[in-house]
Amino acid sequence: MQIQGREMKAGNGGESVIRNELTRAQRRWLADFDRTSELVRPFVVERFGEPGAEALRRDARERYREILPQVPWVEGPRAPIMNAFLRGTAQEIAVYKAVEARGGTAPEAWEICHEANRLRMEQLPRWKRWLLGRFMFSGLVRRMVRRREKSNELVRAGDFELRYVTGDGSDFDFGVDYVRCGNLELAKKLGAQAFAPYVCMSDIVLSDALGWGLTRTQTLADGCSHCDFRFKKNGATHISSKTPEVQETIERIAGRPRQ
Repeated sequence: MQIQGREMKAGNGGESVIRNELTRAQRRWLADFDRTSELVRPFVVERFGEPGAEALRRDARERYREILPQVPWVEGPRAPIMNAFLRGTAQEIAVYKAVEARGGTAPEAWEICHEANRLRMEQLPRWKRWLLGRFMFSGLVRRMVRRREKSNELVRAGDFELRYVTGDGSDFDFGVDYVRCGNLELAKKLGAQAFAPYVCMSDIVLSDALGWGLTRTQTLADGCSHCDFRFKKNGATHISSKTPEVQETIERIAGRPRQ
Protein backbone atom coordinates (compact mmCIF):
# COMPACT_ATOMS: atom_id res chain seq x y z
CA MET A 1 0.00 0.00 0.00
CA GLN A 2 1.43 3.35 -1.01
CA ILE A 3 0.05 6.12 1.19
CA GLN A 4 -0.70 9.19 -0.87
CA GLY A 5 -2.47 12.45 -0.26
CA ARG A 6 -5.45 13.38 -2.43
CA GLU A 7 -5.71 16.64 -4.34
CA MET A 8 -9.13 18.26 -4.12
CA LYS A 9 -10.07 21.09 -6.52
CA ALA A 10 -12.71 23.60 -5.58
CA GLY A 11 -13.83 26.67 -7.50
CA ASN A 12 -13.39 29.99 -5.75
CA GLY A 13 -14.29 33.04 -7.78
CA GLY A 14 -13.11 31.41 -10.96
CA GLU A 15 -9.83 30.20 -9.40
CA SER A 16 -8.85 26.60 -8.74
CA VAL A 17 -7.81 25.84 -5.16
CA ILE A 18 -5.78 22.67 -4.58
CA ARG A 19 -5.86 21.19 -1.07
CA ASN A 20 -3.86 18.18 -0.04
CA GLU A 21 -6.19 15.95 1.99
CA LEU A 22 -4.38 13.53 4.27
CA THR A 23 -5.22 9.86 4.63
CA ARG A 24 -6.34 8.46 7.98
CA ALA A 25 -2.84 7.12 8.70
CA GLN A 26 -1.26 10.44 7.85
CA ARG A 27 -3.68 12.26 10.17
CA ARG A 28 -2.55 9.93 12.97
CA TRP A 29 1.05 10.79 12.19
CA LEU A 30 0.23 14.50 12.31
CA ALA A 31 -1.43 14.02 15.71
CA ASP A 32 1.73 12.23 16.85
CA PHE A 33 3.75 15.26 15.74
CA ASP A 34 1.48 17.50 17.83
CA ARG A 35 2.00 15.35 20.94
CA THR A 36 5.76 15.41 20.46
CA SER A 37 5.72 19.18 19.92
CA GLU A 38 3.97 19.61 23.25
CA LEU A 39 6.52 17.42 25.03
CA VAL A 40 9.51 19.35 23.71
CA ARG A 41 7.91 22.79 23.94
CA PRO A 42 9.71 23.90 27.19
CA PHE A 43 13.08 23.04 25.61
CA VAL A 44 12.28 25.05 22.48
CA VAL A 45 10.88 28.01 24.44
CA GLU A 46 14.10 28.16 26.46
CA ARG A 47 16.07 28.62 23.24
CA PHE A 48 13.75 30.68 21.05
CA GLY A 49 11.39 32.38 23.50
CA GLU A 50 7.61 31.90 23.56
CA PRO A 51 6.72 33.68 20.28
CA GLY A 52 9.68 32.15 18.44
CA ALA A 53 8.91 28.66 19.69
CA GLU A 54 5.27 28.90 18.61
CA ALA A 55 6.20 30.23 15.17
CA LEU A 56 8.72 27.41 14.78
CA ARG A 57 6.16 24.81 15.83
CA ARG A 58 3.59 26.06 13.33
CA ASP A 59 6.12 26.17 10.50
CA ALA A 60 7.50 22.69 11.26
CA ARG A 61 3.98 21.28 11.50
CA GLU A 62 2.99 22.71 8.13
CA ARG A 63 6.17 21.41 6.54
CA TYR A 64 5.55 17.96 8.04
CA ARG A 65 2.00 18.01 6.70
CA GLU A 66 3.36 18.78 3.23
CA ILE A 67 5.99 16.04 3.52
CA LEU A 68 3.62 13.28 4.64
CA PRO A 69 2.27 12.35 1.17
CA GLN A 70 5.88 11.86 0.01
CA VAL A 71 6.77 9.38 2.76
CA PRO A 72 6.82 5.82 1.32
CA TRP A 73 4.89 3.02 2.98
CA VAL A 74 6.69 -0.26 3.64
CA GLU A 75 4.78 -3.55 3.46
CA GLY A 76 5.61 -6.91 5.01
CA PRO A 77 6.74 -8.27 8.39
CA ARG A 78 9.21 -5.42 8.98
CA ALA A 79 6.66 -2.74 8.12
CA PRO A 80 5.87 -1.48 11.66
CA ILE A 81 9.45 -0.65 12.59
CA MET A 82 10.48 0.62 9.15
CA ASN A 83 7.42 2.85 8.86
CA ALA A 84 8.07 4.20 12.35
CA PHE A 85 11.64 5.04 11.30
CA LEU A 86 10.41 6.84 8.18
CA ARG A 87 7.78 8.78 10.12
CA GLY A 88 10.39 9.90 12.63
CA THR A 89 12.79 10.92 9.86
CA ALA A 90 10.06 13.00 8.19
CA GLN A 91 9.33 14.79 11.48
CA GLU A 92 12.99 15.58 12.03
CA ILE A 93 13.45 16.88 8.49
CA ALA A 94 10.43 19.16 8.97
CA VAL A 95 12.03 20.60 12.12
CA TYR A 96 15.37 21.01 10.33
CA LYS A 97 13.79 22.91 7.44
CA ALA A 98 11.85 25.17 9.81
CA VAL A 99 14.98 25.95 11.85
CA GLU A 100 17.05 26.51 8.71
CA ALA A 101 14.42 28.91 7.33
CA ARG A 102 15.01 31.08 10.43
CA GLY A 103 18.74 31.18 9.94
CA GLY A 104 19.41 28.32 12.35
CA THR A 105 21.89 25.50 11.90
CA ALA A 106 21.65 21.73 11.53
CA PRO A 107 23.18 21.18 15.02
CA GLU A 108 20.53 23.50 16.53
CA ALA A 109 17.78 21.58 14.76
CA TRP A 110 19.21 18.25 15.89
CA GLU A 111 19.33 19.29 19.54
CA ILE A 112 15.57 19.83 19.36
CA CYS A 113 15.06 16.46 17.67
CA HIS A 114 17.29 14.65 20.14
CA GLU A 115 15.42 16.12 23.10
CA ALA A 116 12.09 15.20 21.51
CA ASN A 117 13.26 11.61 21.02
CA ARG A 118 14.49 11.39 24.61
CA LEU A 119 11.22 12.71 26.02
CA ARG A 120 9.18 10.36 23.83
CA MET A 121 11.09 7.36 25.12
CA GLU A 122 10.62 8.55 28.70
CA GLN A 123 6.87 8.60 28.03
CA LEU A 124 6.96 4.95 26.92
CA PRO A 125 5.92 2.73 29.84
CA ARG A 126 8.81 0.93 31.50
CA TRP A 127 7.20 -2.47 30.93
CA LYS A 128 6.92 -1.79 27.20
CA ARG A 129 10.57 -0.76 26.97
CA TRP A 130 11.52 -3.94 28.82
CA LEU A 131 9.40 -6.07 26.49
CA LEU A 132 10.84 -4.50 23.34
CA GLY A 133 14.37 -4.99 24.62
CA ARG A 134 13.69 -8.60 25.59
CA PHE A 135 12.25 -9.43 22.16
CA MET A 136 15.27 -7.86 20.45
CA PHE A 137 17.54 -10.54 21.97
CA SER A 138 15.03 -13.39 22.04
CA GLY A 139 15.74 -16.87 20.75
CA LEU A 140 13.37 -16.22 17.86
CA VAL A 141 15.39 -13.24 16.65
CA ARG A 142 18.71 -15.03 17.15
CA ARG A 143 17.53 -18.02 15.10
CA MET A 144 16.32 -15.71 12.35
CA VAL A 145 19.69 -13.93 12.27
CA ARG A 146 21.60 -17.24 11.99
CA ARG A 147 19.31 -18.42 9.20
CA ARG A 148 19.61 -15.18 7.25
CA GLU A 149 23.38 -15.04 7.62
CA LYS A 150 23.81 -18.66 6.56
CA SER A 151 21.86 -18.04 3.37
CA ASN A 152 23.68 -14.71 2.81
CA GLU A 153 20.27 -13.31 1.99
CA LEU A 154 19.86 -9.61 1.25
CA VAL A 155 16.66 -8.58 3.01
CA ARG A 156 14.60 -5.90 1.28
CA ALA A 157 11.82 -3.82 2.81
CA GLY A 158 10.83 -0.81 0.76
CA ASP A 159 13.98 1.30 0.25
CA PHE A 160 15.81 -0.59 3.01
CA GLU A 161 18.29 -3.35 2.12
CA LEU A 162 20.21 -5.20 4.83
CA ARG A 163 22.17 -8.28 5.79
CA TYR A 164 22.34 -9.95 9.19
CA VAL A 165 25.57 -10.83 10.98
CA THR A 166 25.92 -13.42 13.76
CA GLY A 167 27.96 -12.28 16.75
CA ASP A 168 30.28 -14.25 19.00
CA GLY A 169 28.37 -13.33 22.17
CA SER A 170 31.39 -11.47 23.48
CA ASP A 171 31.92 -8.35 21.39
CA PHE A 172 28.34 -8.37 20.13
CA ASP A 173 25.33 -10.71 20.00
CA PHE A 174 24.29 -9.99 16.42
CA GLY A 175 24.55 -7.27 13.84
CA VAL A 176 22.87 -5.73 10.83
CA ASP A 177 24.62 -4.16 7.85
CA TYR A 178 22.40 -1.71 5.98
CA VAL A 179 23.55 -1.41 2.37
CA ARG A 180 20.62 0.85 1.46
CA CYS A 181 18.62 3.01 3.85
CA GLY A 182 15.09 4.27 3.33
CA ASN A 183 15.69 7.14 5.74
CA LEU A 184 18.62 8.39 3.65
CA GLU A 185 16.62 7.98 0.44
CA LEU A 186 13.77 10.02 1.95
CA ALA A 187 16.20 12.75 3.06
CA LYS A 188 17.59 12.92 -0.48
CA LYS A 189 14.11 13.16 -1.97
CA LEU A 190 13.21 16.00 0.38
CA GLY A 191 16.41 17.95 -0.27
CA ALA A 192 17.73 17.32 3.25
CA GLN A 193 20.68 15.00 2.57
CA ALA A 194 22.97 17.28 4.61
CA PHE A 195 20.82 16.57 7.67
CA ALA A 196 20.79 12.78 7.15
CA PRO A 197 23.89 12.09 9.32
CA TYR A 198 22.07 13.76 12.22
CA VAL A 199 18.94 11.66 11.67
CA CYS A 200 21.10 8.55 12.13
CA MET A 201 21.80 9.72 15.67
CA SER A 202 18.20 8.92 16.68
CA ASP A 203 19.54 5.44 17.46
CA ILE A 204 21.43 6.78 20.49
CA VAL A 205 18.22 7.40 22.41
CA LEU A 206 16.68 4.12 21.24
CA SER A 207 19.70 2.07 22.26
CA ASP A 208 19.90 3.71 25.68
CA ALA A 209 16.18 3.30 26.37
CA LEU A 210 15.74 -0.25 25.07
CA GLY A 211 19.03 -1.82 26.17
CA TRP A 212 20.28 -2.45 22.66
CA GLY A 213 23.95 -1.93 23.55
CA LEU A 214 24.41 -0.59 20.03
CA THR A 215 27.85 0.07 18.63
CA ARG A 216 27.99 1.77 15.23
CA THR A 217 31.07 3.30 13.64
CA GLN A 218 29.86 4.23 10.16
CA THR A 219 26.73 5.01 8.16
CA LEU A 220 25.66 5.40 4.58
CA ALA A 221 24.73 9.00 5.39
CA ASP A 222 28.38 9.63 6.29
CA GLY A 223 29.38 8.39 2.82
CA CYS A 224 30.40 4.89 3.92
CA SER A 225 29.63 1.64 2.07
CA HIS A 226 27.15 0.48 4.72
CA CYS A 227 25.83 1.10 8.25
CA ASP A 228 27.42 -1.33 10.72
CA PHE A 229 24.93 -1.96 13.53
CA ARG A 230 26.26 -4.26 16.28
CA PHE A 231 24.00 -5.13 19.22
CA LYS A 232 25.05 -6.34 22.67
CA LYS A 233 22.36 -7.09 25.25
CA ASN A 234 22.49 -4.52 28.07
CA GLY A 235 25.78 -3.21 26.74
CA ALA A 236 26.79 0.44 26.56
CA THR A 237 25.84 2.56 23.56
CA HIS A 238 28.78 3.58 21.35
CA ILE A 239 27.61 5.49 18.29
CA SER A 240 29.87 7.86 16.40
CA SER A 241 29.78 9.83 13.16
CA LYS A 242 32.46 10.41 10.56
CA THR A 243 30.95 13.84 9.87
CA PRO A 244 32.91 16.17 12.20
CA GLU A 245 30.10 18.60 13.09
CA VAL A 246 27.75 15.70 13.80
CA GLN A 247 30.32 14.09 16.11
CA GLU A 248 30.83 17.44 17.86
CA THR A 249 27.07 17.71 18.39
CA ILE A 250 26.91 14.18 19.83
CA GLU A 251 29.69 14.96 22.28
CA ARG A 252 28.16 18.29 23.29
CA ILE A 253 24.78 16.71 24.02
CA ALA A 254 26.38 13.79 25.89
CA GLY A 255 28.33 16.18 28.10
CA ARG A 256 25.35 18.35 29.03
CA PRO A 257 23.77 17.77 32.45
CA ARG A 258 20.29 16.29 32.04
CA GLN A 259 17.51 18.62 33.17
